[in-house]
Amino acid sequence: MKPLPLRPLPVPSEALSDYLERLANANGYRASELWNILDRGEYPHEQVLSGALNGHILPEFSGPTQQGIDIEVQLSGLRAADFTRMRRRWCPLCIENAAWLRPAWRLKVMTVCEMHRVQLLETCPVCHRLGSIQAILHGACECGARYVQFIVPATRKQIQLAELLAGSLKDRVILTLGNVTAILTTQQLVRMIFYTAQLGKGPQLSRPGQLQNLEELSVALHLVDGAATLIADWPNAFWHCLELYVEASPADASVRRVFGALYQVIYHHLHEPVFQFWRDAFELFLLDHWRGELCGRHRLFKEHTIQAHPNRGLAYVARMTGVGSETLKRMVHQDWLPGNRFTGPKKRELITVDSKLLARLIPDPADYLDMRSAARVLGVKRTRLRELVATGVILADAKPDWRRSNQWNFRRSEVCGFLEQLRQVALPNLPKAPTVPLNYALRYWRVNALELAALLRTAKQGEIPFTLPDQGLLRDITFDEAGLRDWLAQHRALSIDWVSVPAAADLLCLKEQVVYELVAKNMLIADLVQKNGYSQKRISRSSLERFRGEYITLVELANQQKMSVRSLLNRLNVTPVTGPKIDGGRQYFYRRDDLQGDILSGITTSS
Repeated sequence: MKPLPLRPLPVPSEALSDYLERLANANGYRASELWNILDRGEYPHEQVLSGALNGHILPEFSGPTQQGIDIEVQLSGLRAADFTRMRRRWCPLCIENAAWLRPAWRLKVMTVCEMHRVQLLETCPVCHRLGSIQAILHGACECGARYVQFIVPATRKQIQLAELLAGSLKDRVILTLGNVTAILTTQQLVRMIFYTAQLGKGPQLSRPGQLQNLEELSVALHLVDGAATLIADWPNAFWHCLELYVEASPADASVRRVFGALYQVIYHHLHEPVFQFWRDAFELFLLDHWRGELCGRHRLFKEHTIQAHPNRGLAYVARMTGVGSETLKRMVHQDWLPGNRFTGPKKRELITVDSKLLARLIPDPADYLDMRSAARVLGVKRTRLRELVATGVILADAKPDWRRSNQWNFRRSEVCGFLEQLRQVALPNLPKAPTVPLNYALRYWRVNALELAALLRTAKQGEIPFTLPDQGLLRDITFDEAGLRDWLAQHRALSIDWVSVPAAADLLCLKEQVVYELVAKNMLIADLVQKNGYSQKRISRSSLERFRGEYITLVELANQQKMSVRSLLNRLNVTPVTGPKIDGGRQYFYRRDDLQGDILSGITTSS
């Protein structure tokens, strides 16, 4: 075997087919012609090639394999379909530095140069002719175009994926996705790109991993960019893909049917443990967005995902709560219980509900008290308990008991906590004076619901002294009798919006007959109401305040001036509004606006 005249040496890890093309080009042959000249069928192929290089020891070549040449190459676990065959890709900047084809460029999913961060070329940008080995190595097309003049920068996500691919040909690479890392080989990385590049299509994806014309750079750029997008914005971009599937089939409760090809990709085609991060992100999405049911038939899901998923079918919820399935279905149809309704392929309705929400709607009997039990714990009658609920002193949950009828439920903690708050502010003893228990006052003092509510709120704030034993109830609260009477009188005076004529007379310090006269003359506005078959007049407090601000009696004016009523009457030049000599009234009244300050000062000076 004679050595070749020109013997460019192979670069370690260079593809065998690329080196043979480069060797043949240097000697003026095509690769097939050169090998037919070298191989006479007498020696092993490795010895033939080594002899052509004058005995040079061959390095380890990379894939793909060359048909008809029995020289071992490193395939990195890849299939023949993972390499380009008829086309060549190259980086013009790399060729300028060293004229040989890098092994990563033979991968169909390699579309950019990770070193110079530019897109690879496949054809001449001017004449669109496929690059021959001679044109590539010389850096110029036959049309005269220089390849380095047509550089297209790559995106960050494309560069990130290219760096992983190039590094995986030397050793395993670490894919970092936030807090998740995965150690991948070249074969695993390429396979992941093949199967996930089209997930962004959403429900239109039908045959993942079966990509046509991927050897064309334009097709590879488009498809590989999809996988790079998912990796660059993990897991948000992947979750966005999943949302497309859910929105496309809102009435379907089957995970397999809704997610279709995507489900097959992450649970079957990429079933190895190294791809677990895909399944974790998918199941995390289901926990928050899947309205259907996850149960034991989803054997490929983690047990935690099935247990943590809140939505359950009616049959499961019925067994868990003891409420019948038909009852739960009625609750959903009547909008008492929020539920998710689906229609299956056989027109059968499937309903799922949030089991945690149902637990709040149907309380645990151990945590709640009914009306009778709550009244017994507080030590009051049920009528008084209803008044406390109506005035907001005690909180109650008016929840339906779907097995019987609607009823009030009281949280045990709410009832016991209310008593405990009263015990904390209660005094150990009261001064030695007549006392009265709350139960007695409620029974004989005509304390209404609003007064009871105000009294208990005042007691909780410690503004009125009382005693309560450690195990005592509301009926055992004891007040100072005089203090409680004063508090009730003051509260009623401030809270009642209207008073009777006798009460108005006491407030105005007038006789009842005078007040009746004022009402008859419309100087004091009163309402006529019917009570127990009798007509009564009642005067609003606002009317009393207006009367005080507008009128003043001669007696009150004389007391202010420290004069007798007769002397003041003779000195005033102002005519009264009413009085004995005006309209026969029992008492003289003046308008305050008519009594100017200078008149009163003149009276004081003359006196």
